Amino acid sequence: GEILRRYKVRLRRTKTWKESTDPLFAQKYRAIRRLYQHRPANGRRLCIDEFGPLNLQPRHGHCRTGPGKRLDRIRATYNRKGGIRHFLAFYDLETDRLYGRFTNHKKATDILSFLKWVRSRYPRSQKLHIVMDNYGSHITAGVLAWAKDHNVRFYLTPTNGSWLNRIESQFTALKKFALQPSDYHSHAEQEAAIESYLTWRNRHRDLSITAWNEYHRETAPAA
Repeated sequence: GEILRRYKVRLRRTKTWKESTDPLFAQKYRAIRRLYQHRPANGRRLCIDEFGPLNLQPRHGHCRTGPGKRLDRIRATYNRKGGIRHFLAFYDLETDRLYGRFTNHKKATDILSFLKWVRSRYPRSQKLHIVMDNYGSHITAGVLAWAKDHNVRFYLTPTNGSWLNRIESQFTALKKFALQPSDYHSHAEQEAAIESYLTWRNRHRDLSITAWNEYHRETAPAA
């Protein structure tokens, strides 16, 4: 580190970037930005997306070791016989809370069932303003008709513009805290880990690896 600072060398991670080709990009961008800046009267702002697919695979990450601690190794290969799951989630901008449900698929029927569950958590008189992408299952005729009849308004992100959905940063944290590093051998085990993270995350807490490790130690079953 001292050598790098001496020669003014800084390390950076790079990510890919896709420029949106959506002809309505500016219109969609402005609508979502206005929504983030100002909460509509008697409205609730939510961000919705799917996290996954979740398969049973070893997920590499970083960990710390110390005196008396053993470094756990993660297998390098895995099979896909366990199938996949999807985590349908929504992020409430008013309360800074993240919630979701697990499903085997993310078809239109699954999306509609999830939206009905989200709608049931808020008073019918309160309009839901939902930011989500234009994935086919999100905008079927049945889903759009249901939204119109249940006081729900959709704000679709532009093509290649998922970064406008604030739930994406929540998924980044979920992946780091609940899945890296890990090697879950059943979906029940993996889902329990994600639900445990949500329980911790939705509290008034210090969002740090140290706080997460302390929570893990407190909730770990006795040996």
